[in-house]
Order: sequence, then C-alpha cells, then structure tokens
Amino acid sequence: MNEGTPGAVIDVALFRLRRIWSRPLRARRATEPRRPVHMSNVMVVHAVHKLSLDVPEVTVGAVAEQLGVDPSTASRLVNDAVCAGFVEREESAVDARRARLVLSERGRRVLEVVVRHRRAYLDGLMADWDEPDREVFARLLGRFAEAAIARPANLANLDRVIAETLSETPAPS
Repeated sequence: MNEGTPGAVIDVALFRLRRIWSRPLRARRATEPRRPVHMSNVMVVHAVHKLSLDVPEVTVGAVAEQLGVDPSTASRLVNDAVCAGFVEREESAVDARRARLVLSERGRRVLEVVVRHRRAYLDGLMADWDEPDREVFARLLGRFAEAAIARPANLANLDRVIAETLSETPAPS
C-alpha cells in the first residue's frame, strides 16, 4: 500500500478525526462524573434542527435518513432524545397517524452550546494558521464533504471484497 498518496493521507486523517468527533459524551473512567448528554442525543438534536430548516415536518424516517441509520435505530435514538427532554413529539398537520419532531427549548440550548464549543475548539486548532489558509481549508473541506454526500461509499462492494479476501485467507489455528 502506498501511504504517501493524498488519498492515503486523507484516509488516515479522517480515521483519526472520526475518533475525536464520534467519541461518546460520557465519562471515560469510573472516577469521572457522568456527562449530561450522550453523543447520540447530540446527533438527533442536530438532525432534527438541520431537517427542520429544509422540510415542513421532521419525522423519525427523515432522522434515519439524515443520520444514515435504519428506521428502528433512529426510532430508538429519537426515543432516547425525547426521554432526555431534547426533542418533543407533536401531532402532524399532514398525517394524523404520525408525529412530527421538534427541538425542545432544552434541545435548542444543548445544540447551541455544543456548536459553540466545537467551533471554539476548531478555531483554537487553527489559531496559528493565517486567514487565507483557513479559508482554503474550509472551502476544500466543504467541497470534499459535498462530494462524499453526493457519492457515498459502496459498502455492499466493500462487504463483498472483504468476504472474498477472508475466504481466501486460511483461518487461524
């Protein structure tokens, strides 16, 4: 494997960054206090907020699509966010059989503080960068994210390749 290509460097960087951003918001050790919000709650709050800007009614199905999870997982995540008081269910104006999801005041406050914290963290990471470098990085990262959304990875193909590789590899003895 050629580890010096731009794709390889980006792959390693994204893998490392994923650990930072997806780390659950919970205590790391038994001696640390419990954190007041879980990352799954933040993900749901963010999804409901983002969707509410684009669609008239946010549903569990829309949250599933936004988060890239199956509907049953989204239902569980939304239920957790509702129980934590971050999201509320209201009667749908479109279809009485379903509920629409809205952020509660508590959910809006959590979203605001999490976004503010993340952005301050990012500003700190780039504090010694000059403004043109920040702007180029932001533009290219945004462009990269849009390309990734427009052309998601073919995980079925990856599953097939892994299965083929594992069938060719002798099992450990």
